[in-house]
Amino acid sequence: GALGDVLLSLGASSVSTIDADAGTEDEHEIFSANTFEEQASDKTKARVWAKCHVTAYFEDHARARAGIEAAEEILGISLEASYAESKSNDWVQAVKDSFTPTKIADGLYIVPDWCKDVDANAVNIALEPGIAFGTGEHPTTRLCLRWLKQTLARRGKTELVVDFGCGSGVLAIGALVMGADRAVGVDLAKQAVQSSIDNAKLNGVEDRLTTYLGDGRDPGTPGANGQADVVVANILIGPVLELEPLFAGYCKVGGEIALSGILYGEQSASVVAKYARHFDNICVVEEGGWACVHGVR
Repeated sequence: GALGDVLLSLGASSVSTIDADAGTEDEHEIFSANTFEEQASDKTKARVWAKCHVTAYFEDHARARAGIEAAEEILGISLEASYAESKSNDWVQAVKDSFTPTKIADGLYIVPDWCKDVDANAVNIALEPGIAFGTGEHPTTRLCLRWLKQTLARRGKTELVVDFGCGSGVLAIGALVMGADRAVGVDLAKQAVQSSIDNAKLNGVEDRLTTYLGDGRDPGTPGANGQADVVVANILIGPVLELEPLFAGYCKVGGEIALSGILYGEQSASVVAKYARHFDNICVVEEGGWACVHGVR
């Protein structure tokens, strides 16, 4: 956020931010759809965690201390800072080593963009790890990617996939890497749209991805007028339920939809009931308490 930008402007060579509650019961996932006005608090709209650990690397201790003091003055805040030495550029490798390929299914991986040790016979989706949701660490991302893999293989030629609430762009990019002709990524957050564009370039599919900044209700949104063979939305229960008529309008008759970011049980049951209005053959797949609901228009 603002602190990272200020530290970089003050001479930090690199800044990274993680959830201070990571690994505890207070850990908070950042979903791309949290920016929906009806669903989000101001804190969530900012797409950062309640408490953050920020790590900044400076050339030496004196510059680091001066940078922290200047950042406090510029932002009008008090920071709880600790200092440690990092020899050479070991920290660069340490950060990179913390991100390893994530197996989504047999023959399907999400890999950090710098990772060279990959299975050349597998489908590898390259991502630049960042704050935009969708790095493969969450069950909902994995559920949607597995569904896409199965669905695209079964359907054969797929002209257009719409990824609604695209976040990192992983689902749209995954669809393209797995054979879809074109994809559209829709999100309310500029950061997500830019992340999708950047990640598409890493995978060499940027010429087949169209991004749209907005809530998707504009009839001018690519794919919004019944052109989509496949719609996937890994968002939240509120917008999933609210946007059923919108998503039905995106889908061709015979097109397919997958919805996630919803909990298995009461939430998934409510989605099944809502989507029965326009969709047939509705099924629910579960992993780790999360659900993916899919059906045919």
